[in-house]
Amino acid sequence: MIPISTLWNNIIAAGEYRYEYQAIINGVTYGIDKLVSIKTEQMVFDKSPEVGVCASAEMSLSMLKPSETIPRMAQIQIQVRVRNNTQISEWINQGFYFIDTREETKNDDGVPVLSFHCYDAMLKAEQMFPSTVGGWPRTDINTVKLIAYYLGLQSSVYATTGIDQRTIDLMNKGYSISLPAGYTMRETLSYIACMYAGNFIISSENKLLLVALNGIPEETSLIVDESGNIITFGGDAISIADTTV
Repeated sequence: MIPISTLWNNIIAAGEYRYEYQAIINGVTYGIDKLVSIKTEQMVFDKSPEVGVCASAEMSLSMLKPSETIPRMAQIQIQVRVRNNTQISEWINQGFYFIDTREETKNDDGVPVLSFHCYDAMLKAEQMFPSTVGGWPRTDINTVKLIAYYLGLQSSVYATTGIDQRTIDLMNKGYSISLPAGYTMRETLSYIACMYAGNFIISSENKLLLVALNGIPEETSLIVDESGNIITFGGDAISIADTTV
């Protein structure tokens, strides 16, 4: 769950505010002086409600070519804040992505521009579930812990730092899972999601989030488009001002 400060809400409530965004790439922070555009897309549901989906988010980013070298498959962390003429809020994470493709062009002034197309960690779930792992059967939540570890969301198979707390709260049935030999981690997550009538996504805090069919969390709609405006997964716009935390 994304903590939103009183300051953030007060700035929104006062009106006359604007959003600013930044990208952290390979440990270097790039702000509005470098960023040209950012566009993100995350679909929890498509045209009709369904369960068992493991949705990967996409992000397209264009920036003036920096002096630093940006490695292949580097992680890009997107953050947004709100400000007015006198106050500036905290930065809030809007997703963690990995570079898939890149292209270098030049703008109208002849300045080199890098354009990246990226995906979040869910794309790694296309790998086969490791067959060497023992201890089966496992509970559903312990299976999700394993997957969070293999997706690089946490440093231990015993931790829950890569799992959103709401997922832990929702997965309270303790369903038994046999070794998913011959299945991908995405297929395994899909199987578990169906048990709880929901879908898995990677949250903006880079954690596995189980979204129940009747419980889309509001803050997952806090995604920034190329103009710095908040967009949503579906057709209904939810502004940060409307979010309750």
